[in-house]
Amino acid sequence: MEKHRDRTVTVTAKKIGINGEGIAYLEGKPVFVDQLLPGEAAEIVLLDSQPRYAKGQVVKRLNDSPQRVKPQCPVQGRCSGCPFMILKPEPQLQVKRELVQEALIKYAGLPRGKVQPVIASPSRLGYRNQCKLPIREERGRLVNGLFEEGSNRVMPIAHCLIHDPDLEALRKQVLALANQFRLKAYDPKRGTGLRTLVLRGFDGQYQCVLVSGEDSLPKEFIEKLKAIEGITCIMQNINPDKRTRQLFSNRWSLLAGEDRLPVQFGDVRLSLSCASFFQLNRPQALQMMRMAASLIEPCDTLVEAYSGVGGISLMLKEKAKTIIGIEFVPEAVENAKENARLNQAENVRFVCGDAAKEMKKLIRRTKIDAVVVDPPRTGLDGAMIESLRQCQPKQIVYISCNPATLGKNLKELMDLYEVKTVIPFDMFPNTPHVETVIKMTYCGSKKKLRG
Repeated sequence: MEKHRDRTVTVTAKKIGINGEGIAYLEGKPVFVDQLLPGEAAEIVLLDSQPRYAKGQVVKRLNDSPQRVKPQCPVQGRCSGCPFMILKPEPQLQVKRELVQEALIKYAGLPRGKVQPVIASPSRLGYRNQCKLPIREERGRLVNGLFEEGSNRVMPIAHCLIHDPDLEALRKQVLALANQFRLKAYDPKRGTGLRTLVLRGFDGQYQCVLVSGEDSLPKEFIEKLKAIEGITCIMQNINPDKRTRQLFSNRWSLLAGEDRLPVQFGDVRLSLSCASFFQLNRPQALQMMRMAASLIEPCDTLVEAYSGVGGISLMLKEKAKTIIGIEFVPEAVENAKENARLNQAENVRFVCGDAAKEMKKLIRRTKIDAVVVDPPRTGLDGAMIESLRQCQPKQIVYISCNPATLGKNLKELMDLYEVKTVIPFDMFPNTPHVETVIKMTYCGSKKKLRG
Protein backbone atom coordinates (compact mmCIF):
# COMPACT_ATOMS: atom_id res chain seq x y z
CA MET A 1 0.00 0.00 0.00
CA GLU A 2 3.07 2.29 0.15
CA LYS A 3 2.43 3.54 -3.42
CA HIS A 4 -0.86 5.04 -2.17
CA ARG A 5 0.80 6.88 0.71
CA ASP A 6 0.38 10.31 -0.92
CA ARG A 7 -3.37 9.65 -1.22
CA THR A 8 -3.94 8.54 2.37
CA VAL A 9 -5.89 10.45 4.97
CA THR A 10 -6.44 9.80 8.67
CA VAL A 11 -9.99 9.31 9.91
CA THR A 12 -11.76 8.08 13.03
CA ALA A 13 -14.87 5.92 12.80
CA LYS A 14 -17.85 7.38 14.66
CA LYS A 15 -20.43 4.62 14.18
CA ILE A 16 -21.27 1.46 12.26
CA GLY A 17 -23.36 1.49 9.08
CA ILE A 18 -26.13 -0.85 7.96
CA ASN A 19 -23.67 -3.02 6.02
CA GLY A 20 -21.26 -3.39 8.95
CA GLU A 21 -18.76 -0.80 7.78
CA GLY A 22 -17.27 1.93 9.94
CA ILE A 23 -18.49 5.45 9.19
CA ALA A 24 -16.02 8.32 9.52
CA TYR A 25 -16.36 11.91 8.28
CA LEU A 26 -14.15 14.12 6.11
CA GLU A 27 -15.25 17.74 5.96
CA GLY A 28 -18.74 16.63 6.91
CA LYS A 29 -18.97 13.93 4.25
CA PRO A 30 -19.44 10.32 5.41
CA VAL A 31 -16.66 7.90 4.51
CA PHE A 32 -17.48 4.18 4.62
CA VAL A 33 -14.54 2.03 5.71
CA ASP A 34 -14.70 -1.76 6.03
CA GLN A 35 -13.11 -3.41 9.08
CA LEU A 36 -13.07 -0.21 11.17
CA LEU A 37 -14.95 0.03 14.48
CA PRO A 38 -16.25 3.14 16.26
CA GLY A 39 -13.45 4.92 18.10
CA GLU A 40 -10.74 3.43 15.90
CA ALA A 41 -8.49 5.79 13.92
CA ALA A 42 -6.82 4.65 10.72
CA GLU A 43 -4.86 5.81 7.75
CA ILE A 44 -7.04 5.04 4.77
CA VAL A 45 -6.83 5.35 1.02
CA LEU A 46 -9.90 6.82 -0.67
CA LEU A 47 -11.13 4.38 -3.31
CA ASP A 48 -14.27 6.17 -4.39
CA SER A 49 -15.29 9.75 -3.67
CA GLN A 50 -18.77 10.87 -4.64
CA PRO A 51 -20.43 14.25 -3.95
CA ARG A 52 -22.36 12.88 -0.95
CA TYR A 53 -20.14 10.06 0.33
CA ALA A 54 -16.78 8.32 -0.08
CA LYS A 55 -15.39 4.82 0.40
CA GLY A 56 -12.04 4.06 1.93
CA GLN A 57 -9.73 1.13 2.62
CA VAL A 58 -7.61 0.78 5.74
CA VAL A 59 -3.88 1.14 5.13
CA LYS A 60 -2.92 1.16 8.80
CA ARG A 61 -5.11 0.98 11.89
CA LEU A 62 -3.76 3.33 14.55
CA ASN A 63 -5.58 1.93 17.59
CA ASP A 64 -7.92 -0.90 18.54
CA SER A 65 -11.39 -0.51 20.02
CA PRO A 66 -11.87 -2.38 23.35
CA GLN A 67 -14.83 -4.03 21.59
CA ARG A 68 -12.63 -5.57 18.90
CA VAL A 69 -11.84 -9.30 18.91
CA LYS A 70 -9.72 -11.45 16.65
CA PRO A 71 -12.07 -13.06 14.10
CA GLN A 72 -12.34 -16.83 14.35
CA CYS A 73 -12.41 -17.11 10.56
CA PRO A 74 -9.02 -16.69 8.81
CA VAL A 75 -10.57 -15.03 5.73
CA GLN A 76 -13.03 -12.75 7.54
CA GLY A 77 -11.43 -9.58 6.23
CA ARG A 78 -11.74 -10.66 2.58
CA CYS A 79 -15.08 -12.44 2.69
CA SER A 80 -18.31 -10.45 2.53
CA GLY A 81 -20.22 -12.79 4.83
CA CYS A 82 -19.44 -11.83 8.46
CA PRO A 83 -18.30 -8.20 8.89
CA PHE A 84 -19.29 -8.22 12.59
CA MET A 85 -16.99 -11.13 13.50
CA ILE A 86 -14.43 -8.55 14.67
CA LEU A 87 -16.92 -7.28 17.26
CA LYS A 88 -17.65 -8.82 20.67
CA PRO A 89 -21.09 -10.46 21.05
CA GLU A 90 -22.73 -7.92 23.37
CA PRO A 91 -21.64 -4.89 21.31
CA GLN A 92 -23.03 -6.66 18.21
CA LEU A 93 -26.46 -6.75 19.86
CA GLN A 94 -26.18 -3.11 20.92
CA VAL A 95 -25.21 -1.99 17.42
CA LYS A 96 -28.18 -3.87 15.94
CA ARG A 97 -30.51 -2.21 18.42
CA GLU A 98 -29.07 1.17 17.44
CA LEU A 99 -29.56 0.42 13.74
CA VAL A 100 -33.25 -0.24 14.39
CA GLN A 101 -33.53 2.82 16.64
CA GLU A 102 -31.89 5.14 14.11
CA ALA A 103 -34.13 3.93 11.26
CA LEU A 104 -37.33 4.26 13.27
CA ILE A 105 -36.33 7.71 14.55
CA LYS A 106 -35.37 8.90 11.07
CA TYR A 107 -38.36 7.62 9.15
CA ALA A 108 -41.17 7.26 11.70
CA GLY A 109 -40.20 9.59 14.54
CA LEU A 110 -40.46 6.82 17.14
CA PRO A 111 -38.67 7.48 20.45
CA ARG A 112 -35.44 5.58 20.96
CA GLY A 113 -36.74 3.88 24.11
CA LYS A 114 -39.55 2.19 22.16
CA VAL A 115 -37.07 -0.35 20.78
CA GLN A 116 -36.46 -3.21 23.21
CA PRO A 117 -33.05 -4.91 23.61
CA VAL A 118 -32.16 -7.38 20.87
CA ILE A 119 -33.05 -11.03 21.54
CA ALA A 120 -29.82 -13.01 21.11
CA SER A 121 -29.56 -16.11 18.94
CA PRO A 122 -29.15 -19.45 20.78
CA SER A 123 -26.04 -20.08 18.63
CA ARG A 124 -23.47 -17.62 17.30
CA LEU A 125 -21.76 -20.11 14.97
CA GLY A 126 -23.01 -23.10 13.01
CA TYR A 127 -26.56 -21.75 12.79
CA ARG A 128 -27.16 -21.64 9.02
CA ASN A 129 -29.17 -24.59 7.74
CA GLN A 130 -28.61 -23.71 4.07
CA CYS A 131 -25.74 -22.72 1.80
CA LYS A 132 -25.94 -21.28 -1.72
CA LEU A 133 -22.38 -21.09 -2.98
CA PRO A 134 -21.25 -20.29 -6.52
CA ILE A 135 -18.90 -22.76 -8.21
CA ARG A 136 -15.78 -21.68 -10.08
CA GLU A 137 -12.77 -23.44 -11.58
CA GLU A 138 -9.35 -22.74 -10.14
CA ARG A 139 -6.21 -24.44 -11.46
CA GLY A 140 -8.28 -27.15 -13.05
CA ARG A 141 -10.36 -27.93 -9.96
CA LEU A 142 -13.82 -26.86 -8.90
CA VAL A 143 -14.03 -24.63 -5.83
CA ASN A 144 -16.89 -22.82 -4.19
CA GLY A 145 -17.17 -20.06 -1.66
CA LEU A 146 -18.38 -16.51 -1.19
CA PHE A 147 -17.83 -13.35 -3.15
CA GLU A 148 -14.97 -11.16 -2.02
CA GLU A 149 -16.07 -7.90 -0.44
CA GLY A 150 -17.07 -5.40 -3.15
CA SER A 151 -16.38 -7.71 -6.11
CA ASN A 152 -17.84 -10.51 -8.22
CA ARG A 153 -14.78 -12.71 -7.60
CA VAL A 154 -15.44 -15.95 -5.77
CA MET A 155 -13.12 -16.59 -2.86
CA PRO A 156 -12.83 -20.32 -2.09
CA ILE A 157 -13.90 -21.16 1.45
CA ALA A 158 -12.12 -24.07 3.12
CA HIS A 159 -14.51 -24.10 6.08
CA CYS A 160 -17.41 -21.76 6.89
CA LEU A 161 -17.99 -21.34 10.62
CA ILE A 162 -21.58 -20.10 10.42
CA HIS A 163 -22.78 -23.14 8.44
CA ASP A 164 -24.24 -26.07 10.34
CA PRO A 165 -21.19 -28.36 10.80
CA ASP A 166 -22.91 -31.35 9.16
CA LEU A 167 -23.96 -29.17 6.23
CA GLU A 168 -20.40 -27.95 5.85
CA ALA A 169 -19.03 -31.50 5.86
CA LEU A 170 -21.57 -32.42 3.19
CA ARG A 171 -20.55 -29.44 1.04
CA LYS A 172 -16.95 -30.65 1.01
CA GLN A 173 -18.01 -34.20 0.09
CA VAL A 174 -20.17 -33.05 -2.83
CA LEU A 175 -17.44 -30.79 -4.17
CA ALA A 176 -14.80 -33.53 -3.87
CA LEU A 177 -17.08 -35.91 -5.78
CA ALA A 178 -17.66 -33.33 -8.53
CA ASN A 179 -13.88 -33.03 -8.91
CA GLN A 180 -13.47 -36.78 -8.91
CA PHE A 181 -15.75 -36.92 -11.97
CA ARG A 182 -13.98 -33.92 -13.53
CA LEU A 183 -17.18 -31.89 -13.83
CA LYS A 184 -16.78 -28.40 -15.27
CA ALA A 185 -17.75 -25.02 -13.91
CA TYR A 186 -20.31 -22.89 -15.73
CA ASP A 187 -19.15 -21.49 -19.09
CA PRO A 188 -21.37 -18.52 -20.05
CA LYS A 189 -20.40 -18.80 -23.72
CA ARG A 190 -21.52 -22.42 -23.98
CA GLY A 191 -24.25 -22.25 -21.36
CA THR A 192 -22.97 -25.44 -19.72
CA GLY A 193 -21.33 -26.45 -16.46
CA LEU A 194 -22.10 -26.23 -12.74
CA ARG A 195 -23.09 -22.77 -11.50
CA THR A 196 -24.12 -23.09 -7.87
CA LEU A 197 -24.31 -25.71 -5.14
CA VAL A 198 -27.35 -25.37 -2.87
CA LEU A 199 -27.64 -27.54 0.24
CA ARG A 200 -30.27 -27.39 2.96
CA GLY A 201 -31.06 -29.73 5.81
CA PHE A 202 -32.43 -30.43 9.26
CA ASP A 203 -31.94 -33.26 11.72
CA GLY A 204 -29.63 -35.28 9.49
CA GLN A 205 -31.64 -35.02 6.24
CA TYR A 206 -30.47 -32.81 3.38
CA GLN A 207 -31.55 -31.56 -0.04
CA CYS A 208 -28.82 -31.18 -2.66
CA VAL A 209 -29.52 -28.91 -5.64
CA LEU A 210 -27.04 -28.59 -8.50
CA VAL A 211 -27.71 -25.46 -10.52
CA SER A 212 -26.21 -25.93 -13.98
CA GLY A 213 -26.36 -25.03 -17.61
CA GLU A 214 -27.60 -27.46 -20.26
CA ASP A 215 -25.83 -30.44 -18.72
CA SER A 216 -26.61 -34.11 -18.40
CA LEU A 217 -24.91 -35.17 -15.18
CA PRO A 218 -23.16 -38.58 -15.18
CA LYS A 219 -25.32 -41.39 -13.76
CA GLU A 220 -22.41 -42.76 -11.76
CA PHE A 221 -21.89 -39.32 -10.20
CA ILE A 222 -25.54 -39.28 -9.12
CA GLU A 223 -25.22 -42.80 -7.69
CA LYS A 224 -22.19 -41.73 -5.67
CA LEU A 225 -24.09 -38.67 -4.41
CA LYS A 226 -26.99 -40.90 -3.33
CA ALA A 227 -24.57 -42.95 -1.26
CA ILE A 228 -23.52 -39.95 0.85
CA GLU A 229 -25.15 -40.32 4.26
CA GLY A 230 -27.84 -37.71 4.89
CA ILE A 231 -28.67 -36.76 1.31
CA THR A 232 -32.38 -37.51 0.78
CA CYS A 233 -32.95 -35.48 -2.37
CA ILE A 234 -30.80 -34.70 -5.42
CA MET A 235 -32.29 -32.09 -7.72
CA GLN A 236 -30.92 -30.39 -10.82
CA ASN A 237 -32.03 -26.90 -11.75
CA ILE A 238 -31.15 -26.01 -15.33
CA ASN A 239 -30.40 -22.31 -15.59
CA PRO A 240 -28.19 -21.60 -18.65
CA ASP A 241 -29.03 -17.89 -19.09
CA LYS A 242 -25.83 -15.94 -18.42
CA ARG A 243 -27.75 -12.67 -17.97
CA THR A 244 -30.09 -13.84 -15.24
CA ARG A 245 -29.68 -12.78 -11.62
CA GLN A 246 -32.10 -15.44 -10.45
CA LEU A 247 -30.58 -18.43 -8.67
CA PHE A 248 -33.20 -20.85 -9.99
CA SER A 249 -35.02 -21.15 -13.29
CA ASN A 250 -38.35 -22.95 -13.59
CA ARG A 251 -36.65 -26.03 -15.08
CA TRP A 252 -36.31 -28.72 -12.40
CA SER A 253 -35.32 -32.36 -12.61
CA LEU A 254 -35.48 -34.79 -9.69
CA LEU A 255 -32.42 -37.01 -10.03
CA ALA A 256 -32.83 -39.09 -6.87
CA GLY A 257 -34.75 -39.30 -3.61
CA GLU A 258 -37.77 -37.34 -2.36
CA ASP A 259 -38.63 -33.85 -3.62
CA ARG A 260 -39.75 -32.68 -0.16
CA LEU A 261 -37.74 -32.15 3.02
CA PRO A 262 -39.46 -32.65 6.40
CA VAL A 263 -38.80 -30.11 9.14
CA GLN A 264 -40.24 -29.78 12.63
CA PHE A 265 -40.89 -26.14 13.52
CA GLY A 266 -42.07 -26.11 17.11
CA ASP A 267 -45.43 -27.88 17.11
CA VAL A 268 -45.78 -27.47 13.33
CA ARG A 269 -44.67 -30.09 10.82
CA LEU A 270 -43.55 -28.70 7.48
CA SER A 271 -42.55 -30.24 4.18
CA LEU A 272 -40.30 -28.04 2.02
CA SER A 273 -39.72 -28.13 -1.71
CA CYS A 274 -36.22 -27.25 -2.90
CA ALA A 275 -37.30 -23.80 -4.10
CA SER A 276 -39.29 -22.89 -0.98
CA PHE A 277 -37.97 -20.21 1.36
CA PHE A 278 -37.38 -21.11 4.99
CA GLN A 279 -35.59 -19.22 7.74
CA LEU A 280 -31.86 -19.96 7.84
CA ASN A 281 -31.57 -20.00 11.66
CA ARG A 282 -34.33 -22.37 12.76
CA PRO A 283 -33.98 -22.07 16.58
CA GLN A 284 -33.95 -18.26 16.46
CA ALA A 285 -36.74 -18.15 13.87
CA LEU A 286 -38.84 -20.28 16.22
CA GLN A 287 -38.21 -17.81 19.07
CA MET A 288 -39.21 -14.93 16.82
CA MET A 289 -42.36 -16.56 15.44
CA ARG A 290 -43.49 -17.57 18.92
CA MET A 291 -43.06 -13.96 20.01
CA ALA A 292 -45.06 -12.75 17.01
CA ALA A 293 -47.80 -15.28 17.78
CA SER A 294 -47.93 -14.18 21.44
CA LEU A 295 -48.68 -10.60 20.36
CA ILE A 296 -51.85 -11.60 18.49
CA GLU A 297 -55.11 -11.39 20.46
CA PRO A 298 -57.63 -14.16 19.63
CA CYS A 299 -60.01 -13.08 16.86
CA ASP A 300 -62.37 -14.27 14.14
CA THR A 301 -60.41 -13.63 10.93
CA LEU A 302 -56.65 -13.29 10.53
CA VAL A 303 -54.75 -12.74 7.28
CA GLU A 304 -51.07 -13.43 6.73
CA ALA A 305 -49.56 -11.65 3.75
CA TYR A 306 -46.39 -13.04 2.12
CA SER A 307 -47.18 -16.38 3.75
CA GLY A 308 -44.59 -18.54 1.93
CA VAL A 309 -44.94 -22.21 2.85
CA GLY A 310 -47.40 -21.37 5.62
CA GLY A 311 -45.25 -21.74 8.74
CA ILE A 312 -46.53 -18.63 10.55
CA SER A 313 -50.17 -19.19 9.58
CA LEU A 314 -50.02 -22.73 10.92
CA MET A 315 -48.40 -21.57 14.17
CA LEU A 316 -51.32 -19.13 14.58
CA LYS A 317 -54.08 -21.66 13.88
CA GLU A 318 -55.38 -21.47 17.48
CA LYS A 319 -55.49 -17.66 17.39
CA ALA A 320 -58.38 -17.22 14.93
CA LYS A 321 -61.45 -19.02 13.68
CA THR A 322 -60.33 -18.43 10.09
CA ILE A 323 -56.78 -17.84 8.85
CA ILE A 324 -56.01 -16.91 5.24
CA GLY A 325 -52.47 -16.88 3.89
CA ILE A 326 -51.66 -14.91 0.74
CA GLU A 327 -48.57 -15.73 -1.33
CA PHE A 328 -47.53 -14.67 -4.83
CA VAL A 329 -45.38 -17.73 -5.72
CA PRO A 330 -47.60 -20.61 -6.94
CA GLU A 331 -45.16 -23.34 -5.88
CA ALA A 332 -45.03 -21.94 -2.35
CA VAL A 333 -48.83 -21.85 -2.18
CA GLU A 334 -49.07 -25.51 -3.19
CA ASN A 335 -46.42 -26.30 -0.59
CA ALA A 336 -48.41 -24.35 2.04
CA LYS A 337 -51.62 -26.25 1.22
CA GLU A 338 -49.72 -29.53 1.67
CA ASN A 339 -48.50 -28.29 5.05
CA ALA A 340 -52.02 -27.33 6.14
CA ARG A 341 -53.18 -30.89 5.36
CA LEU A 342 -50.13 -32.31 7.14
CA ASN A 343 -51.08 -30.38 10.30
CA GLN A 344 -54.84 -31.01 9.98
CA ALA A 345 -55.39 -27.25 10.07
CA GLU A 346 -58.90 -27.07 8.64
CA ASN A 347 -59.32 -23.39 9.57
CA VAL A 348 -56.23 -22.34 7.58
CA ARG A 349 -56.35 -21.82 3.82
CA PHE A 350 -54.00 -20.27 1.29
CA VAL A 351 -54.60 -18.22 -1.85
CA CYS A 352 -52.20 -17.37 -4.65
CA GLY A 353 -51.94 -13.77 -5.77
CA ASP A 354 -50.64 -10.27 -5.12
CA ALA A 355 -51.02 -9.47 -1.41
CA ALA A 356 -52.60 -6.03 -1.89
CA LYS A 357 -55.08 -7.19 -4.55
CA GLU A 358 -56.13 -10.26 -2.58
CA MET A 359 -56.54 -8.16 0.57
CA LYS A 360 -58.91 -5.82 -1.27
CA LYS A 361 -60.96 -8.79 -2.48
CA LEU A 362 -61.20 -10.10 1.08
CA ILE A 363 -62.26 -6.71 2.46
CA ARG A 364 -65.35 -6.79 0.24
CA ARG A 365 -66.45 -10.15 1.64
CA THR A 366 -65.37 -10.22 5.28
CA LYS A 367 -64.14 -8.19 8.22
CA ILE A 368 -60.45 -8.78 8.89
CA ASP A 369 -59.52 -8.51 12.56
CA ALA A 370 -55.76 -9.07 12.42
CA VAL A 371 -53.03 -8.99 9.77
CA VAL A 372 -49.53 -10.44 9.93
CA VAL A 373 -47.04 -9.25 7.30
CA ASP A 374 -43.57 -10.67 6.68
CA PRO A 375 -42.45 -8.87 3.50
CA PRO A 376 -39.11 -9.03 1.64
CA ARG A 377 -36.39 -6.43 2.26
CA THR A 378 -38.20 -3.94 0.04
CA GLY A 379 -40.99 -3.77 2.60
CA LEU A 380 -44.67 -3.10 1.89
CA ASP A 381 -45.38 -1.36 -1.40
CA GLY A 382 -47.84 1.52 -1.75
CA ALA A 383 -50.70 -0.73 -2.80
CA MET A 384 -50.29 -2.92 0.30
CA ILE A 385 -50.14 0.11 2.58
CA GLU A 386 -53.36 1.36 1.00
CA SER A 387 -55.00 -2.04 1.47
CA LEU A 388 -54.14 -1.97 5.17
CA ARG A 389 -55.50 1.56 5.49
CA GLN A 390 -58.76 0.51 3.87
CA CYS A 391 -59.00 -2.73 5.85
CA GLN A 392 -58.17 -1.15 9.22
CA PRO A 393 -57.65 -4.39 11.18
CA LYS A 394 -57.56 -3.92 14.94
CA GLN A 395 -54.08 -5.40 15.14
CA ILE A 396 -51.10 -5.69 12.82
CA VAL A 397 -47.93 -7.67 13.47
CA TYR A 398 -45.13 -6.69 11.11
CA ILE A 399 -42.06 -8.96 10.86
CA SER A 400 -39.27 -6.99 9.19
CA CYS A 401 -35.81 -7.85 7.89
CA ASN A 402 -34.96 -4.24 6.93
CA PRO A 403 -35.15 -1.41 9.52
CA ALA A 404 -35.19 1.31 6.84
CA THR A 405 -38.21 0.02 4.92
CA LEU A 406 -39.89 -0.81 8.23
CA GLY A 407 -39.52 2.79 9.35
CA LYS A 408 -40.89 4.14 6.07
CA ASN A 409 -43.90 1.80 6.23
CA LEU A 410 -44.65 2.71 9.85
CA LYS A 411 -44.68 6.40 8.98
CA GLU A 412 -47.45 5.73 6.44
CA LEU A 413 -49.60 3.93 9.03
CA MET A 414 -49.04 5.93 12.19
CA ASP A 415 -52.01 8.26 11.68
CA LEU A 416 -54.21 5.17 12.11
CA TYR A 417 -52.07 2.91 14.30
CA GLU A 418 -50.12 3.10 17.52
CA VAL A 419 -46.86 1.19 17.69
CA LYS A 420 -47.08 -0.85 20.88
CA THR A 421 -44.08 -3.19 20.72
CA VAL A 422 -40.72 -3.20 18.89
CA ILE A 423 -38.59 -6.30 19.49
CA PRO A 424 -35.40 -6.89 17.41
CA PHE A 425 -33.99 -10.39 16.95
CA ASP A 426 -30.42 -11.33 16.10
CA MET A 427 -31.24 -13.82 13.37
CA PHE A 428 -27.75 -13.76 11.82
CA PRO A 429 -24.94 -13.36 14.38
CA ASN A 430 -21.66 -11.88 13.09
CA THR A 431 -23.52 -10.03 10.32
CA PRO A 432 -25.21 -6.60 10.46
CA HIS A 433 -28.64 -8.05 9.61
CA VAL A 434 -31.40 -7.73 12.19
CA GLU A 435 -35.04 -8.83 12.16
CA THR A 436 -37.72 -6.93 14.06
CA VAL A 437 -41.20 -7.81 15.29
CA ILE A 438 -43.63 -4.87 15.57
CA LYS A 439 -47.11 -4.88 17.12
CA MET A 440 -49.51 -2.10 16.07
CA THR A 441 -53.06 -1.48 17.26
CA TYR A 442 -55.77 0.57 15.56
CA CYS A 443 -56.37 3.90 17.29
CA GLY A 444 -58.76 5.63 14.86
CA SER A 445 -58.00 8.09 12.12
CA LYS A 446 -56.10 11.18 13.23
CA LYS A 447 -56.09 12.50 9.66
CA LYS A 448 -58.43 12.20 6.73
CA LEU A 449 -58.14 8.71 5.22
CA ARG A 450 -56.42 8.83 1.84
CA GLY A 451 -58.19 7.71 -1.30
